[in-house]
Amino acid sequence: MSKVRVGVVAGVLAIACFGSSAAMAQKTSVQLYGLLDSGLLLEKQLDDSRNFGMASGIAGQSRFGIRGSEDLGNGYSVTFQMEGGLLTTTGQSTQGRLFGRQATLGLKGGFGELKFGRQTVFGYSWTPFIASPFGVAWSGNGIGSTFGYKSGDYGADGRLSNAVTYQTPNVGGFEAGIGYSFSTADEQAFGASNNNRVLTAGLRYSNGPLKAALTYERLNPIKDSNKRKAQNYQFGLSYDFGVVRLFSGYNEQRNINLNPAPGYVETGGNQDRAFTVGASIPTGKTGTVMLSYQRAMRSNNGGFAAAYRYQLSKRTNVYAMGNLYSVRNHFIDENQRKHQFGVGLQHAF
Repeated sequence: MSKVRVGVVAGVLAIACFGSSAAMAQKTSVQLYGLLDSGLLLEKQLDDSRNFGMASGIAGQSRFGIRGSEDLGNGYSVTFQMEGGLLTTTGQSTQGRLFGRQATLGLKGGFGELKFGRQTVFGYSWTPFIASPFGVAWSGNGIGSTFGYKSGDYGADGRLSNAVTYQTPNVGGFEAGIGYSFSTADEQAFGASNNNRVLTAGLRYSNGPLKAALTYERLNPIKDSNKRKAQNYQFGLSYDFGVVRLFSGYNEQRNINLNPAPGYVETGGNQDRAFTVGASIPTGKTGTVMLSYQRAMRSNNGGFAAAYRYQLSKRTNVYAMGNLYSVRNHFIDENQRKHQFGVGLQHAF
């Protein structure tokens, strides 16, 4: 074969390989993303002790992650996401692992999405952002101060290991989801009843200015353990009027094992009801004022929260936040106050 023919063949093969690689690149996407949040925080605790200093993740936990998908054709794709929390104050990982926030592999298509791995209960990922302008973030301003999803009965901070979830496609603004954790612990012991198992489910609606969500969690504890079969019901409703977005939420907890109010469970409390109302008010094109009030009625835990966020750019903002709470210490049967005030800088990438 002549040198000319060899050169032509090599060129054709190179173009074919390049074209094949380009086609593959169009079908596969990988993204590195994250959020960094640092500031100064003043806290007064129940025992009147005070602390002032650097804080990480005041308005949102600092994190980094990798997510992506591969197009399988015919409307199907494989998805993955790995996300870990971190402290900008020390550089340490949070949740005791590299990808403690999320580690999932899934299949997505016209049927919806099926995901496997470490992920959150629907009571964490759906309801809070509709029930309160602070959602699950903003330190003590978030509804985890009173709502049960974060109690630990349904995974630490509402995060489930060894879980499988299914979410339907959006039909007329409606979506439904269901999930099950075979063990909230890192290891799965032999025998289903030798593991703490969690069922999570939800239904949400989003159409224009109206948003609503209803979620449910249930703990099936290890057999013969002292834990109750805890249940958590949450409902959120919000409406955007343009000049203000209003939020409201309701939570009912049954057979509680863990509760934010000191001594509530230990002194006989096993049920609680909580509610929250709030508002998000735009101030021009770059500012937002957020206000909320929440109260757990039986454990008598909750109070007022406020914040202001100013966007320096699409990805960077500065903020100030504060709260004032009354918490009943059931060990000594009296109300005690605690508060926070913080300022910070946040950047997403």
